[in-house]
Amino acid sequence: MITQKQIVKLGGAVIILIVAIVLVGKLTETVDKGTYHIKQAAISGRMTAHMDPGLYCQCFGDREVWSRANTFFFTQGRDVAQDTDIDNSIEVRFNDGSIARISGTLRVVMPTSPQQAIDLVTVQGYRSYADLEAKLIRPSVRNALRLTANLMSARQSYSEKRADFNAWASDQIQNGLYQTEEKTERIKDLISGEEVIRTFKVIKKDEQGNFARQSNPFAETGLRLANFEIKEFIYADRVKAQIQQQQEALMAVATAAAQAKKAEQDAKTMEAQGKARVTKAKYEEEELKIKAVVQAQRDKEVAETQARKLLEVAKLEKQAAVFQKQRDILQGQGEAEKKRLIIQADGALKEKLAAYTSVMAKFADAYSKRKVPQLVMGGSGRGDTDTQSIDFQSAMQLLVAKQLGLDLGIRSTGPSE
Repeated sequence: MITQKQIVKLGGAVIILIVAIVLVGKLTETVDKGTYHIKQAAISGRMTAHMDPGLYCQCFGDREVWSRANTFFFTQGRDVAQDTDIDNSIEVRFNDGSIARISGTLRVVMPTSPQQAIDLVTVQGYRSYADLEAKLIRPSVRNALRLTANLMSARQSYSEKRADFNAWASDQIQNGLYQTEEKTERIKDLISGEEVIRTFKVIKKDEQGNFARQSNPFAETGLRLANFEIKEFIYADRVKAQIQQQQEALMAVATAAAQAKKAEQDAKTMEAQGKARVTKAKYEEEELKIKAVVQAQRDKEVAETQARKLLEVAKLEKQAAVFQKQRDILQGQGEAEKKRLIIQADGALKEKLAAYTSVMAKFADAYSKRKVPQLVMGGSGRGDTDTQSIDFQSAMQLLVAKQLGLDLGIRSTGPSE
């Protein structure tokens, strides 16, 4: 049977075992990859940061585990496993009074140096990441989105300034909110076409032309914000209908303006084409005129050249005729002088003999063909039967020789006796 004393001892042993188990968990700590630990010493309260993975002595101190990087969700519904089903989208109001909710994500990278990690807890006063997200990250993102929305209308955020919204919101989250100022100006309403006076906020700029900013709450924290993404603009049904109407009206205005501009451009094009045709016709006519002038000038030059050639030919022919005439005269004079000298030298004996021979030949031919009587009576006593013919022949010879100036005698070439 167990005695009371044994029960007390057994109870004390159990208590000691429980305390030992509890204390063993406070002796060491293991830093897993992707995390770092912030430890407060058990007695001194000194704060230390274990940034590298490994086994460390906890020595009965308190520790807080921090992830090195986290995703901040400001989404309406659950996108990924780490997200929640709670509507964390952020409500904004545009400068036209329209309201929308914006859904998106932001990557938060924690400090990388031990001192910054400690200061985030001791100086900044954020005891956990949930505390940091609730007190710093969400308010900063909400302020950046709301200020950005106040710089444009809902329709502009839907269309032409959607990219500006993303860029300005991301810039303000990482580098600090913009300083703004009110501006009033007279502008032309895109739908009505009437001029209206509007007062709206614009980003203020410093002397260097850069955006003027308010203080940046992340400047001394060692936090780095990246991969800012707006997933969705959630407009109220009334706002969506209004945006749709405005878009349709703008499209109609743009279409009308485009048609008017096209008509104006067509008119200008037709005018330009007409001027071009006139100019072309003018230059074509001028070209024909120039061609005609050039052709006439060319024909004139050709005619002048041809005339000069003909003139030169005529001159040459004239000179040739003159030369031929002089040649013929000289040649005739030479031939005449030659004949004169020949005649003077031999009395034209050769020609006279030729004439004499020709005459005598014709006479002989005629004489041989004369008719003679068969019987001749009488005679000269010399035995001739035709003394008359012989006498006639001798007389003809003497007549021809005299006419020709022939001396048929034989001249002595020796000295005279």
